Amino acid sequence: MKILVGYNGGEVGRLALSLARDYAVINNAFVYIITSMEGGASEKQSDIIKAEEGLDFARKLMESAGLKCDAQQSVRGLSSGEDLVKFAQENQIDHIFLGIKKKSRAQKALLGSTSRYVILKAPCPVTTIRFELSQIKTEDLLRDRRVLVVDDEPDILETVEELLDMCSLDTAATFEDARKCLENNKYDIAILDIMGVSGYDVLELARKKDIPALMLTAHALTPENLKESIQKGADSYIPKDELANLVTHVADVIKARIEGKQGYGSWFSNLKPFFDKSFGKGWRDKDRTFWNSFDDKYGG
Repeated sequence: MKILVGYNGGEVGRLALSLARDYAVINNAFVYIITSMEGGASEKQSDIIKAEEGLDFARKLMESAGLKCDAQQSVRGLSSGEDLVKFAQENQIDHIFLGIKKKSRAQKALLGSTSRYVILKAPCPVTTIRFELSQIKTEDLLRDRRVLVVDDEPDILETVEELLDMCSLDTAATFEDARKCLENNKYDIAILDIMGVSGYDVLELARKKDIPALMLTAHALTPENLKESIQKGADSYIPKDELANLVTHVADVIKARIEGKQGYGSWFSNLKPFFDKSFGKGWRDKDRTFWNSFDDKYGG
């Protein structure tokens, strides 16, 4: 059996890949993954590089499931719909998987719909999937996310692996191991301890690669470290007492980033009662200027 996935990155592309992967495993299928470059040879170099990075993720996703696949850019200059249908015809594809992006009525009128064209013209069944952030289940939002976890406590690493078993995890117990992981891989989120692994230095490396970071700490649970984490660009600061709710906190960070925000998640408002209890009454009064600014920007 041969499966074709029309893939152009993004969240809807991730869902289409995951669904196709699961179907291919059940049916022992070969998977073709096509990113259609409508501009053909005139595509910008930056777009070509971005597309190849996305295809590299797609290859690894299929290969990690033990599937054989062929992931490639198509530069024939056709529309995405025409490209996918023609490829399906030429390669005797048995099933097509395609993500659907939400478009305005004006966009549909001007640009048409790739999914509609493929559904009408394809020589085989077509399965479509839509990404709606407000409706997606947490488990589905986190499925197949690439996560780096940095902590010098083996039991914490093991617990995080168990909690985030729907994700693909790399773990590191030292700063050097974390640095190598960040140099060689792209991650959806990094979960970082502060003490023992030079967590703030790892945070700086993650920020340079635009990887959202969640600080998970026990020994550095102080107002000063909370403030420093925020100032240095962490997306969230979670005490290890909240480890059981880690899935929710990670999803909060991912959702905020998808919406084009950083640090805007609900983590602080949810954890403020915990901070009040742990740090004592009036703990924010010692640095009122900073916290007033924080409340104005994110909501306190």
